[in-house]
Amino acid sequence: MGVLSAEGVQSVFHYSPLHYLIFIARTAAILSKSSLRKAGFDSTHFRSTSMEHDIARGFGDYAHLTIAAQPKILKSKLAAGFPHVALAIPVNAVEAVPFSLCRFNVAMTRCVRRGNKCGYSESATNGRYYPDHQIPIARTAFDKTAMLKKHLPNGAMIEVLVRGKLNLPDKTSVVCFSKQDTEIVSNALAKLNCRWTVQNSSPLEPYPRDDGYVALVADFIERALLDPSWRGNGLEFDRLSSRS
Repeated sequence: MGVLSAEGVQSVFHYSPLHYLIFIARTAAILSKSSLRKAGFDSTHFRSTSMEHDIARGFGDYAHLTIAAQPKILKSKLAAGFPHVALAIPVNAVEAVPFSLCRFNVAMTRCVRRGNKCGYSESATNGRYYPDHQIPIARTAFDKTAMLKKHLPNGAMIEVLVRGKLNLPDKTSVVCFSKQDTEIVSNALAKLNCRWTVQNSSPLEPYPRDDGYVALVADFIERALLDPSWRGNGLEFDRLSSRS
């Protein structure tokens, strides 16, 4: 039994704009930023509010997942009306590969170790600093267990970090937060011959699905399905919202 399973974790989650699901399902993998760049995606594919921080702080080579079922960032995207989905990945798929844990918000925290800044203190429950990392992470089984035992019961958003990419098994589930999104996802996965299950779940907070955003997402999905070589058009919620 792995350290996540031992603490009762059954699924690990990855959150994505609905339209990016086409790329994820086609490769059946979640890729790090550096792996996505090698696959032909340019900088407009990534969240404008987090990309530079992730890379600068030493986390650009990781695929980012979390243990939280509906974290704050997902709630904020849904509250703004932009379709997002969650991928629920069986914990054994994560525990089959090397992974690290981080209990701090990699992109948003201002407490980093660089220059004259000391950053967070190292400990078993906080994690350790590794070369080129400005935020501590847990890599050893001992540190992972200590971090989980202290912070998991408090509902902390613990990130699960897999270097390079995480291949997704057939038992992956796509969780949608409206019946309309569920229908879009089911149709898209069927066209990709993807065997993942699709679930409809009630969001913890209101999701006022925006017709304008939905139209952009639908156009994106249609083009991505027609052309497997297409790498997107820069549709990314943080850029859209910054123009409004």
